[in-house]
Order: sequence, then structure tokens, then C-alpha cells
Amino acid sequence: MKIKELQHLNKENDFQEFYKKSATAIDSLKKFATAKLKLAEKEGLIDKGFYDANGILDEVFMEVFKTYTNNTDEKQLHQTLFFKTIQIINDKIEKENQFADNINIDTILKDEMNLLKEDYSVEADGDYVFDEELDDISYKQNNFNPSHFILDQPMELELTGKLDLSDASLFSDRNRILFGASFYTLPPISKTIIELFVFGNQGISEIAKTLSTDEKIVQKVIDRVKQRMEKL
Repeated sequence: MKIKELQHLNKENDFQEFYKKSATAIDSLKKFATAKLKLAEKEGLIDKGFYDANGILDEVFMEVFKTYTNNTDEKQLHQTLFFKTIQIINDKIEKENQFADNINIDTILKDEMNLLKEDYSVEADGDYVFDEELDDISYKQNNFNPSHFILDQPMELELTGKLDLSDASLFSDRNRILFGASFYTLPPISKTIIELFVFGNQGISEIAKTLSTDEKIVQKVIDRVKQRMEKL
């Protein structure tokens, strides 16, 4: 973090208090940013190695500190840090409008939950394809072949562990491709909920507050994603 730059933005004692309140969120925030960047690289949405979590967090802390006051609640600050991380990374991959203030997240999530009911299939010749309803941009990208769907093993284990899924889905390359594909083709906000839940270590209530949505909707999305990935 660029401490000297931050200190110039406000009083030094304000920054010390800001950093103190932020400290407990830094590890989870960095883990979340790292995972989100790595997944975006895997999908070809950003150049590999062009951005890193430390650089993203520099931007996040700079932006959040500009509006910080000593009266800011610690939980509220953590939620703001996660939301700003989402915004900045989405800006890097040209999806910042998805989380604009004038977008009704609840309405989008209700539509996305319907998409989560859709299925994918494996053709006899071994090609991995998705039903027409899954009109996902990442699947339609040029040169996006099935092998690109495979997640890093640590991510696979975190997803199966956090979502309480059987790791039997990871026993073969075929299943790993289907597992990764079922994750990569999640609707955008639903995917962000899972990323916050799994890699950001946020609970249902925290995610709902971070995205300004209802806890019941967040829980339904997580349950629906789990059901979708249990089909493997």
C-alpha cells in the first residue's frame, strides 16, 4: 500500500485509524482479489500478469480512504473495501457498469437464478458443450476451448470445500473440465457472490451488505450454484 500517498490525502492520525480498522480485512481482500484476477486471466478477459492483487489493493485503499471518516464503522468499511475491489477489477475487464449504482442487483439476480437451472452436456465424441440457453460470452470467445475451463487445483479444492461438494468431480480431466465450465459460465453477479463466499471468506450477511441485496437472494444463489455443480 502506498502509505505516503495516503497520508497526504488526510491527517496522519486519520490514516492510522483507517489502517487499523482495515487491517483485519486485508488478508481476505488480497485472497479475493488474487482469485478474481486469476479467473479473469483464465477466461482471457485481461492479459496474464498485467495486473496483480497488490496493485489493485493500492487503488482500492486510495479510493476508499478519500471518503473515510473516523466515524466509519469497521464492518461498513470492510464491505466498502470488497465492493470497491469488485468495481475496480470489473473496470479492468470492462464490466464496471454491471455494478453501477443505478442497477437493481435484486432484479438481475432473480433473472440469473433462472439461468442457473440450465444444463450442459457432453457429446459422444468427447466435446464439452452447453445448451443453447447458456449464452455465455466466455464460452463464445475465439480460441476458448474446453481445456481453458480447468481451474487451478487449489481453487477447485476451495470451491468443493466451501460449497460442501464431493471432490469426486475432480478425479478425471473430463470431470475437471465440466466442473470448471459450470463455474466459468455462471452469470456474472452470481459468480461474484460465489467468489466473495469462497475466496473472500464473506458470510451471507456480509455479501448481502457488500452488494446491497437481500440475504435470502444471496443464500438462494449459493444453493442454486451448489445444486448446479452437484450434477457432475
